[in-house]
Amino acid sequence: MAKGIGFSHRSLLLSVLLLAAGLLSVTGCASRETPANLDQQAENALGSDLYQAAAEADFDAVKRLKESGAPLNTLTGNGTPLMAAVRGKADRVVWYLLSQGANPDLAESDQVTPLMVAAEQGDRRLTRLLLSGGAKVNATDMKGFTPVIRAAETGQLSVVKILLTAGANVNVSQDGESLLMKVVATGDLLTAEMLLAAGADVNFRAENGETALDVARTNNHQDLEMLLVQAGANL
Repeated sequence: MAKGIGFSHRSLLLSVLLLAAGLLSVTGCASRETPANLDQQAENALGSDLYQAAAEADFDAVKRLKESGAPLNTLTGNGTPLMAAVRGKADRVVWYLLSQGANPDLAESDQVTPLMVAAEQGDRRLTRLLLSGGAKVNATDMKGFTPVIRAAETGQLSVVKILLTAGANVNVSQDGESLLMKVVATGDLLTAEMLLAAGADVNFRAENGETALDVARTNNHQDLEMLLVQAGANL
């Protein structure tokens, strides 16, 4: 009889433990569900208000709206609240939105991302913030531009360096031209040196057969011509 009672007690204890484990599992799954205000959403009143507050770099308003349930990943037609903050160079707002779960790569139909805008603006701090927030360093927009192309074409040497260090493709091409060819065309010697040091293909040929050396000669960039020859350009 004593053995029967012991077995009954152990069975009851096991049942309680299994039930508790099940409840914990359900609770854990629920805690991992994505909050509603992190879903991608079309424009609405709260989303528009958040976009405007971000564009005005009004941190307190951004925080208040977020805490009121304003969707962080609203597409407004001009981009997301995060994009508005990047365009306004509102570092603190960008940091806050990223820390609260804003999607760093969400973009309108043109596929221009906040990182591309920050790179083109030459904003090192925002570039680093977005990269640390998970932004794709090699994202491509509808015209084939990537963050490093935008930075290089506007002469943002320090941002180009940050992007290359973060894994940007040094041999990316757009409209048949390599990144090196685009930089050579602008006459930017320092950026060209950086690209070559990072492994840029000095003999890449465009669809029309041109190389970076051809571009340098066409534009009479003699210093760049010498640099390319020293880097191994085919004569």
